[in-house]
Amino acid sequence: MSAHVRDVDIQPRAGDSFDVLVTVSWPFVPAIKVSFAIERQPQFPASPVLVLRWSLLGAVGAFASRFIASPDRLPAGVRLDGDRLLVDIARLAEGTSAAPWLPYLRSLELHTVDDRFVLDLELEIGA
Repeated sequence: MSAHVRDVDIQPRAGDSFDVLVTVSWPFVPAIKVSFAIERQPQFPASPVLVLRWSLLGAVGAFASRFIASPDRLPAGVRLDGDRLLVDIARLAEGTSAAPWLPYLRSLELHTVDDRFVLDLELEIGA
């Protein structure tokens, strides 16, 4: 977490959406609420990218997009494209304990219900 970010609170909502409340360490700056909606699920193995549409208040959102979009601010495998956040699951898994499972992964979907994330995955082992 950045030295300027004091807290991040993720709140899943029903209907494949969630809010992220970011509290910064600057005095008199209120928590920033960013809303996300799952726009497209990853398709394994062809396109392992989860696409999220995000929104933030008008000009603040445009400013934040330019600030966050620089390559050194997001982890490898995460890219900002306008109002979409693209999360390359395979790239994020590289070098982790999840990497050996990727060849067996046939389906992975992220869903939300009130106060919960639901991960639905399908593995294929053997021919």
